[in-house]
Amino acid sequence: MTASVLGRDFRLLWCAAVSSRFGDALRTPALALLAAAVTRDPRVIAAVTVVAQVPPLLFGLLGGVYADRWDRRRTMALVDGIRAGVVAALAVAVAVDRAGIVALLVAAFLLAALGTLFDSASFAVLPALVPPAALPRANGRLQAGTAVAGGFLGAPAAGVLFAAAPALPFALDAVTFAVVTTGINEGESI
Repeated sequence: MTASVLGRDFRLLWCAAVSSRFGDALRTPALALLAAAVTRDPRVIAAVTVVAQVPPLLFGLLGGVYADRWDRRRTMALVDGIRAGVVAALAVAVAVDRAGIVALLVAAFLLAALGTLFDSASFAVLPALVPPAALPRANGRLQAGTAVAGGFLGAPAAGVLFAAAPALPFALDAVTFAVVTTGINEGESI
């Protein structure tokens, strides 16, 4: 089976999911680093990390329900458009030294909740994009791409970017979401 069987819309979905996961992986450790820069209270620093882990537990099933009922392409584009705005506002707040703990907690929660909906929609749209025989290969590529972007590339890059400028990982995260939104809107059937 050749790559062309998966098609243009799969490539757009793959790029969207991988870019989105890379942005998430940049942001997660950067939030903890920023919390540590704002306060020395380990409970508050832990709270910023924990609050980003709660939305998948609370909204995971609900995200799947809505991903099945709403137009998946529009849902993905809208979610990442909103996430781009939230994380861009956070980047500006960090750049002008106005990011407090409450802003970090709210941003972490919102971005994780929206990410749950994006992930549900991105995996639910896959069967509409590739032939049934290509689903295992497409799913494998999608899973591998998001794992590499999240675990091997984004997380280590976050520390380097944060050391260069604390607002940088958040600004790059906003760019990844904006690129994803543009790419999704170019797709014909995603």
